[in-house]
Amino acid sequence: MGCGCGSKSRAYSSNGRPPRVLHQVVLDGGNGRVAFQTHDKGTAQAVARSYPGSIVRPDGDATQAATPAAADTTPDSTPSGTATA
Repeated sequence: MGCGCGSKSRAYSSNGRPPRVLHQVVLDGGNGRVAFQTHDKGTAQAVARSYPGSIVRPDGDATQAATPAAADTTPDSTPSGTATA
């Protein structure tokens, strides 16, 4: 049987399981630096509670925050259904 060194770049490993997601704790509401990263989402959320204003996001997802560390209670200022030009 051949080595598995080439399988690291594939989307799925040889056993059919999807690759593990790396979760990052990003400071400043997702605009700051990555303070911590782990494969365990619960650990990432626990670490994010130590950094006010930090978020947890999957690795590579720089455009959307996946899990805010603190709940945002401010209502959206743009009414839904209205188009902005």
